[in-house]
Order: sequence, then C-alpha cells, then structure tokens
Amino acid sequence: MPRQRWKNHKKLLPKEHKILQQFCANTSIHGLNHIFEDGSLLFERIVWFLVFLSGVCFSGYFCWQMWQKWEQSPLLTSVETHLYPLRNTFFPAVTICNVNKVSQRKLYGAILDNPKFVNVSYIKLQSTLRYMTKLDRAINNEEELLRLGSYYEARNISALDLFRILKKTAPSCSDMVLDCSWLGLTEPCMQYFSFLPTDDGICCTFNGGKYFDTILDLDSKPLHEPLQVSGNGYRMGLTLVLDADLDDCSVTSGKFDGFKVLLHSPEEFPDVSLRGFVIGLGTETFVAVKATTSFYAEEVARQVSPNKRQCYVEGEKKLKYFQRYSRSACSVECDTQMMEDRCHCRPFFFKGDNQTKLCEINAYSCISEVYEDIHSRGDYCGEICNCLPPCSDTWYEPEISYASFPGRGFNRTRTFKRIVARHNLNPGPETKEYLKSNVAMLHVYYKEQTGMRYRTDIRYGIEDFISAAGGLLGLGLGMSFISVIEIIYYLFYRRLFLWLRSNWPKYRQSSIKAPTPIVPPYAVESVKFKKSPPSSPTVKPSTPSIWYLSLDGHSQLVRRGSNNLPAQIKARFSNIN
Repeated sequence: MPRQRWKNHKKLLPKEHKILQQFCANTSIHGLNHIFEDGSLLFERIVWFLVFLSGVCFSGYFCWQMWQKWEQSPLLTSVETHLYPLRNTFFPAVTICNVNKVSQRKLYGAILDNPKFVNVSYIKLQSTLRYMTKLDRAINNEEELLRLGSYYEARNISALDLFRILKKTAPSCSDMVLDCSWLGLTEPCMQYFSFLPTDDGICCTFNGGKYFDTILDLDSKPLHEPLQVSGNGYRMGLTLVLDADLDDCSVTSGKFDGFKVLLHSPEEFPDVSLRGFVIGLGTETFVAVKATTSFYAEEVARQVSPNKRQCYVEGEKKLKYFQRYSRSACSVECDTQMMEDRCHCRPFFFKGDNQTKLCEINAYSCISEVYEDIHSRGDYCGEICNCLPPCSDTWYEPEISYASFPGRGFNRTRTFKRIVARHNLNPGPETKEYLKSNVAMLHVYYKEQTGMRYRTDIRYGIEDFISAAGGLLGLGLGMSFISVIEIIYYLFYRRLFLWLRSNWPKYRQSSIKAPTPIVPPYAVESVKFKKSPPSSPTVKPSTPSIWYLSLDGHSQLVRRGSNNLPAQIKARFSNIN
C-alpha cells in the first residue's frame, strides 16, 4: 500500500512542478522567474534564490519592526497649545486639614451632651480618636485596640457613634477660616466649602464635588458648578486666613503646628496624608498653579484598546462610589475592597455601601497593616484593579513660596479690619502676636493667563501599518496586493481551474442533444411506398407531409420533397429508402 501511494505521488509531482513553474514565470514577485527559467544553470538558480531570500529577510525584518512599533506605541501625545484659555478649565479643589483633628472644647461638650458617652473618660475617647485619625499609630498596638473594642462593646457604642463624635468635635470650616476671599469678594466665599472625611481626618474642601455615603449619612451636594476663572494673579483666586487655635488642641496628627493642603480635581478623592503640602503658622503662602489638560482624538477611543493606550476614555470604566472616574478614586475603591476582604470592614474615610460594614476600633490594627502594605508596594491596588489614568484629565502643578506673617503693614489692610470686626478682636499688640503664633495666610491662584494642553492621537493606525508594510514588501520583493491574490490562486484554486478547462468541453457536449423529429405514422407508411420524389416540382395535394421538432421546441410541417428539410431528417429518409 505505501508503494502504491508513492507511485501516485510521483505521478502528481510533474503536475505540481508545472504549476509552480507557471506561478514563478507569471508572478509579479521579483526573482522567481529567474529561478525556474528553462535552460538556466544551477549556479544561476542558486544566486537568484539567495537574492530572493535576502529580499524576503529584508522585508520580513522591517515589517516585523513596524508591527512591534504599532503594537507597543500606537499613540502619540503631543503639545497642542501653550495658550489654552483658563476659562475652559475648572479651578482646582483646595482641601485644607488642620493638624489638630479634635477640638478640646468640643470634645468635652460631646461627652456631656451624649448619654452613651457620659461614663466614658476624656482620655479614653481622646486615645480612640487618635487611632481613627492617624492609622500608623495602630500598628503593633493590637492589644490596646482589643481592650478599647471590648470597652465600647460593653457600653453599646458602635463605630458609627464614634464617627459622629469625630465629626462633631473636629474643627469646622468656620472655626479654621478667619477670612475668605474669592476673586476679591468675601461673599459668598464660605458657601463653596464642604466638610468631608479624608484619609487625614475630617477636613474642609473648597470647590469640591459631590460626596455621598449612605452608612455615614453624608450627602454633600454643592450648590454650584465647579468654579472657573478667566485671569491670573492672586487677586483672581482664593485667599484664606486660617486659624489653628493652638489652645484648643486635643488630637494632633503631625509633629508640627499648622495645616496640610492638597490641590486636586473637584471630583477626585483628597488623599491629603499622601500628597498634601504643609503650611506653617506665622507664614503667608503663595501657591501659583499651572493647569495642564489632556484630551484624546475620537479615533483613539474607537481604534485603540485601553491596554494599548494606557488610559480610559470617558464612560469606559464606571466606579461604584464616585460619579466621575479618576485614578485616585479607582485606587480608593480598590483599597476598600482589599480591606473588606482582609479585615471584613472599611474605615470611615473610604466610601462604601450598605453591605460594607464600618470598622470597629479593634479592627484598626488590621486596617493600618493593610494600608501600610498597600502603600509600601506603590500602586499595588491600581495594578490589581487596572486603575489607568483618564485620557481626558486636568492636573495642577503648584509652585509654592512663602514669607513671614503678619507683616508690619497688615494691621492697615482691609483683611485685618474684617477679621477684627468679625471676631471682636482688639487691634493691638496681643492680636498681632496671636496671628503670628496661630494663624497662616494662603493664596491659591493661576500663575499664567493660559495653560498647556496635550493631545493624544493615533501614531500608527492600521492603514499606516498596511501602507508601510506594503512599501517594504514592494521595495524588497516587488509584492503588491495582486501578488497576494496570485499566491492564493496558485496554492488553492489553480488545479481546480485546470480540471475545469480539460473537462468542461466534454461536459458541455454531453449536455447538448440533437433534436428528435416527430414523424406521423402515415408519413412513414407513405414513404415506404414512394421510392422516389416526384419528377415534377409541382406539389400535389396527395403528397404526404412530414412533421419534425425544431431546436426551439416548435413542431413544423413540411412536404416530403421540400428542399427546406433539415439535414438529419434528409439523412433519416435516405436510410428509410
């Protein structure tokens, strides 16, 4: 059996070789016609084969390079303009956190006003709030946290009760801000503030976005759209006079006195403890902001996947607890999920839903370990949850400078006069000394009249890759789109068409049949008796008629001696005679 297969294969070899020779002789690919040319020497064939092979290697290598370039860097980010108008960007949200997290005066009042905390000592509640506002204190203090948890459980004090105490005793925005000026106007500046949880306690945010938390019963809806400005300079921005009130300190989160400030997008989560900068007391700080925006072309969202472009377009990824996507908000949700998996709860400053339990005080040891583990690994949660940056985004680069405060002429300014009148202060040396030791002044404004805008566009689309690959194949081999069709034709369809060429005429002849004459019986009988046609060309009435079927399917009547008879009918009559 194998010998028979080999014989059959040998029979096919000449035919296959002939097809290959025909392909090489007729194709537009350069060099192949010289390899299989009749009468050429072996040396010539080898040389031309090597030339053809070098063309294949040249085109293949550079086509592979183009493919890698298209796969790895399909996008191009370039500076669209240095003169992007400020009125087209939102003013940054400014989150201000007092280093003092709890007011001593308010904490005493909260203990007296709440029946659940009447029998709780000030020192114990102060220690509890210290663990809640600074997580790194809870590391390696598991035993003390367990004792506190048992203590509050015996008195039916929940994690929500402790959060309400923290919110009630934290310095409010009206406590911290002695004077507020927006675009040179004091009203309605304070209406743009919101009092919300952050990872550095409960802080004040100017120009913040919407915040909701069903468990904590927080639903902050700003009465305004995100603010915008049309000019630069500190008079066209935010000016705050901040009071730390050192005599009212109870729980502090730092080794200094003052404030921590973060500039961020209005919808972004304020992770102040990680990214905030410090404002010391007795200083006037100027924060000149450079706004930079980025956007993407429509082709980017349509043609490039998120993994290739390394960003999300608007609406491509939805967050559970934040209305607008941002990388920090995505990381917060991922951190919350990790804490819930490992500690089965979440801290008060991470958002959640009704199914996510709020952490009791004895769980803060676990939370602090997870929190430190997350940030020791860098963007660990961002990698797990695939928290890519948004393709259209705005970020703010602060340029910070400061001077001593208050200066000699501050008591003659309108700001000083407003502070004295609003808080019933004595405009004397005591007030000036208090301002120097407890107060800081902050200016946030745009440095330039315009910002920078980046554009992300397609660097190499599929049409660019095809044209580049086509040019390389044409340069190295002389190939074109028609050459590809030729290869497919000779590989798969050439033998089929050769078979059809050889067998189609036979099939066509067998399908065409000669017309069959219809001869009435009486006509055949008359032919038997009439041996020869009449000598006279006159057709007699008694001359028999012949019926036959023409090619168009119609029967026709002709006389026996008619010259219009078809050849096959005449032949049949001659056979009958």
